Amino acid sequence: MNFFNKENIPVIAIFSCCLVWGTTFVVVKDSATLIDPFLLSTFRNLIATIVLIVYILIRKKTKALKDKNAFIYGAILGILLAGIYTIQTVGLIYTTSNHSAFISCSAVIMVPLFLYFIGWQKFTLRQILAIVVVTGGLILLTYHPGATSFNFGDILTFIAAIICAFHLIFAGHYVRKVDFLSLIFFQFFTATIVSSLGLFINAKITNSSSILFHPDAINNVLYLGFIGTLFCYFVTVWGQKRVSTIYTALIFSLEPIFASITSYFVLGESFNTNEFIGATLIFSGIIYYSLPKKFLSKILNSKKP
Repeated sequence: MNFFNKENIPVIAIFSCCLVWGTTFVVVKDSATLIDPFLLSTFRNLIATIVLIVYILIRKKTKALKDKNAFIYGAILGILLAGIYTIQTVGLIYTTSNHSAFISCSAVIMVPLFLYFIGWQKFTLRQILAIVVVTGGLILLTYHPGATSFNFGDILTFIAAIICAFHLIFAGHYVRKVDFLSLIFFQFFTATIVSSLGLFINAKITNSSSILFHPDAINNVLYLGFIGTLFCYFVTVWGQKRVSTIYTALIFSLEPIFASITSYFVLGESFNTNEFIGATLIFSGIIYYSLPKKFLSKILNSKKP
């Protein structure tokens, strides 16, 4: 049996993106002290924007850029994306890539919560249980009794996860309304502009005379821009058209696991007992949330005598 057959390529593609995104936490962590977070976000999105505009010009798809709704929707997503990248990077200065990965993946569980408050969806018992389990896991992972009970980096990462949840909601809503290519172009373009403005404003507020950028960050920026942002974004969308949402969600639930493995071997990061239990609860809650109802019924029924 050949695992790398044509039918399995989309699954392998999504799995590869999940693996890459797992490594990006370590790469961003390594870059956090070498490059200004706003500048890193600017470069990541600028690379994607340049490649996309070249592709659009070569394929003569400039008509896609004339859609007013795509511009508006892309601008909204771009503002959110710039916020995610920048806040998450700042958070990684103060916390570990382990924490960042597991906190970030909790955005998946936040989606049904926000959909409920927006009025777009009702809660199911499974969603409630998953939210409770993940919340318990987040508390165990991030709470440390003492003068500063919660790490500042963890708080920032949690804020980034909230923004990510809204990005997931709006992206899923907008992609059904306008052309996908124009939507992501305007998203990356707006994220580049917003990140650049953030860089300028931050420099003015802090009276910084120079922009923090170390030559050692170049490889990290290229990796994050070409592989972690542009390549993975396109491959994921391509794969999702050929792989069910359930399987896609299950594959991406492995992202914090890949991040933890990478951070252990590259940075020497590890969990204490409470953190390990918390991370396990987060992972279990997301898996439980992602599994299809029929599959869960089969597991439960198989245990009956």
